[in-house]
Amino acid sequence: MANFYHEAEAKFRRLLRTGKPIAFEDAICDVNTPEGFDRRALGAIPAQMHRAGEIVKAGFRQSDSAKHHCGIKQLWRLAVPSAAGEGGQ
Repeated sequence: MANFYHEAEAKFRRLLRTGKPIAFEDAICDVNTPEGFDRRALGAIPAQMHRAGEIVKAGFRQSDSAKHHCGIKQLWRLAVPSAAGEGGQ
């Protein structure tokens, strides 16, 4: 698998460990992908994590990205909060 895929997954997991709800687009905003690559394909990362029970839905927010036309984005949270994220909510 490509390095950018692993980078996107690692950044998403790192943000999830904060214990705060996070949109996947926030994790991948600075991940460099090959020209012409459809970044929507990276959506498989949270989809797989959700199916595996690692993350749960935690609400919605409007996208900050103009190219997404202020679309609604799913927020995610770890299914079992990490020690770093507990108590900080």
